[in-house]
Amino acid sequence: MRKTTGILAVVLAAAAAYTGASWYVGTQAQHAIEQAVAEANLRMSRSMLGQSSKGPAALVIAEYRRHVFSTDVVYALRIAGEPGEEYLLSDHMQHGPFPLGALRSGKFVPMMAWSQSRLLPSASTQSWFDSLGGQSPATGRTEVRFGGKAETEWNFMPLSVATDTEILKFSGANIRAVLSNQFSDSAIIGTLGLLDTSKGPGTDRLVIEDLHFDYETRTSGNDFQLNATTHARALKLELAEAGELALQDATMVVASDRKQDLGSGHVRYDFGHVLSNGVDLGSVKLGVSAKDFSMPALDALTDVFDDLNARYGSEDDWELSPQDAALLQQKLIGLLAGSPAIDLDPVVWRNDRGESSLSLALTLVQPPQADMPVSLDILLPQAVQTLDLKMRVERAMLTRAIEQLSAGEPEAAELVGLLYDEYASRLQTAGLATVQDGAAFTHIAYRDGEVDSNGRQMKLPEFLQRALMVFLF
Repeated sequence: MRKTTGILAVVLAAAAAYTGASWYVGTQAQHAIEQAVAEANLRMSRSMLGQSSKGPAALVIAEYRRHVFSTDVVYALRIAGEPGEEYLLSDHMQHGPFPLGALRSGKFVPMMAWSQSRLLPSASTQSWFDSLGGQSPATGRTEVRFGGKAETEWNFMPLSVATDTEILKFSGANIRAVLSNQFSDSAIIGTLGLLDTSKGPGTDRLVIEDLHFDYETRTSGNDFQLNATTHARALKLELAEAGELALQDATMVVASDRKQDLGSGHVRYDFGHVLSNGVDLGSVKLGVSAKDFSMPALDALTDVFDDLNARYGSEDDWELSPQDAALLQQKLIGLLAGSPAIDLDPVVWRNDRGESSLSLALTLVQPPQADMPVSLDILLPQAVQTLDLKMRVERAMLTRAIEQLSAGEPEAAELVGLLYDEYASRLQTAGLATVQDGAAFTHIAYRDGEVDSNGRQMKLPEFLQRALMVFLF
């Protein structure tokens, strides 16, 4: 009897200890979740230079109910600038250190929490639930580890929706993510086969086929780095009033980097084929990068934009007072405190008759601040330290592109060919270009008021006078 009583006491003590441990882990999980939500919002606002201070969307905890062995949470993802557009996620989280769901899945390592999540109905998603007979179109499973680590996987069910305001065909998708470094670092991979969406016949339509993306962030103190690659086999945009634009073998590469007070970013697009209303215009590559912009100044600028938007409405409706215009220009000039650089990567357009290209590199300096707005013709020479422009245009490529874009008007290509010959000759005579083998090429470099135009040195006023003579007479 005494032995049985002792065993029972041990079991009860262990149960009480585990209950206490599970409750404690639940409190730790709440802190981890709040931290992960804060990091998610920070990543959205940092995803590209120049974002609004509020970010493109906001993730909030709408409900949080903690029990002894589990917690129920509802998250709301709210899209900026779209009142009423909200996506709700429910999360049933089992507390560690040994959540039952994890044990059932064969995972016996201690963890902070094991959760199962699903999308909830909302005004934005009700039609998706209706098409699935009430089933949730998205479900996820997440393991929250000790030490600020987590792994999650989401599966999205195929959808076929046809209502008066929405037509949607969706093949389903899968997203996997790994978080580390106190949830500050992330590696996300996602795939989907087909997304075909419109608001009904006669409206704009978007089709995406075979999309894959990789997204990675790294954080160290105040330093932040993002790298993302998205590839789609085909993208198609049908505009009700402008026809169809299609991209095949499309890739987008995005990178941004913040080191202390300076930020840099890069975006590049590669399109294997660009089709306009079924006509193959060839391949296009383009990219732009910015380096060493002042991030505190960017934060201050976004605050001013937010304030002006609140007081004046959208930017198209702004009628700024002289004081507000001067403040906005002052904040814009503040971006140049780090002597930044802007590069237009070689833009290359290639079709079946040839190719043309353009590249531009700028380095900038911060001009003196002024109490009143300064006109661009005064501000630009003060702000531009160096400029390097290279451009090459092939006549056959250009006339072919115009011929394709102006179907039914064959004289358009002939007219462009004549204008090309005229202005290429004028530019060569003025020393602003060279013409050889059916192509016009120019290389213009500027530094400290001096211009090198295809090897010919001249002062900036002389260069501007030559350019005006070419295009005005």
